[in-house]
Amino acid sequence: MSLLSVGAAPAYYLPSSESSVPQAWKSNTAAKPVECSLQTVNVPALSGDQGANGTTNIQLSLGAGSGYICNPYLRYDVAVTASADGNLLFKGPNALATACINTYTTYINSVQVDQIANADQVYEQILSHGSSQSFIERDASVLMNAGVTTAVTAATEANLGTQVVPLLGFLSSQQCLPAYLCSGTLQISIQWNSLLRAFRTSAGTISSMRISNVQLVYDRINPEGSFVDSMKSEMQMGQKYVLSYMNLENSAYPVASTSASIQYGLNVSSLRGVVASQVLVSQEAVSLPGLSSANTLTNFATSVDGRLLNNTQFIAGVGDAAIFQELQKVFSRAFDASVSDVATNATFPTDFFAVGVSACRVNEALAFSGSKATQVSIQYNRSAGANATLYLTFMSDRQILIDASGQITLVR
Repeated sequence: MSLLSVGAAPAYYLPSSESSVPQAWKSNTAAKPVECSLQTVNVPALSGDQGANGTTNIQLSLGAGSGYICNPYLRYDVAVTASADGNLLFKGPNALATACINTYTTYINSVQVDQIANADQVYEQILSHGSSQSFIERDASVLMNAGVTTAVTAATEANLGTQVVPLLGFLSSQQCLPAYLCSGTLQISIQWNSLLRAFRTSAGTISSMRISNVQLVYDRINPEGSFVDSMKSEMQMGQKYVLSYMNLENSAYPVASTSASIQYGLNVSSLRGVVASQVLVSQEAVSLPGLSSANTLTNFATSVDGRLLNNTQFIAGVGDAAIFQELQKVFSRAFDASVSDVATNATFPTDFFAVGVSACRVNEALAFSGSKATQVSIQYNRSAGANATLYLTFMSDRQILIDASGQITLVR
């Protein structure tokens, strides 16, 4: 059913031929929120301390009395032991504490809502090109030790402190999760990274790491009982609560030759964009930061179900401006003078390189505004370069539908 006539005149006319009262002249019409209470909640992990490649699970009961889950984040403490005296940082272009996370998975009632593989690379892509230089240099240095160097002594555990990490997937939605309308449990499963992928050091090797005190922290908003009863009454009549979020899927492809044809089965109705970074195999060494390099890229032609999305020839080192502009479109910030990317002309092709292809049809607050994509095909070419790992992130729209029984349905 078309909504063309809802909230707008079906006939076109010249709006400026009529008069209207400026918004600044109008009386404030903002209403106050319904009666509710606020409490910040810390949910500890079920498992104890974890080392490299370990797994941590967090479980939260949902249902009556659990309110709304708002402003959630993950916190954990990191301690490291090295084999020699030296200086230690987290791995990656921004040296973030997210380098410790390999895979991040969420479930509601055993229904998998998110599974973000190579989460360390996804965080780097999003925070490098979806936040700002000032955030990385200031806020992230406090929250996630971004760029912070720690002196370590051989065979002595060094405490890197508490790290606070934003969540990805549906828990990063601008909407609050109505936990009181759901049934069962919310589970978060985190697989931690290997030592080589999580840290870099100026001397020797990393002997071990210890992840402790892992907690999910969020604000629980409990609305008044009459509001809850009203919501449940409406849902008993067949209505569903809808929560929208951006889903992130990542896949790693080793590229040992100068060309590769990549096929990825996605099966979504709204692909918003594709972002790819590439880390040279040589950058995986313990003494190197794991930077993302252009690596003489010449082509990144992307097709969706046989339809070519971009026909721009990317020539890394010569056409970096065009590559950067297309990447900015994926994050809806092309020519946005109000925020600056972390990369500069010198560091974009060598440290923070990423290539992006937007599949978003309209840049407005509409649901499922991306392109339908059953299969994504990518033709990758470079003129020379070294062996690398290509990290592909597919961004798509999803919705969670909650029914009167508290069960959820995923709409892709």
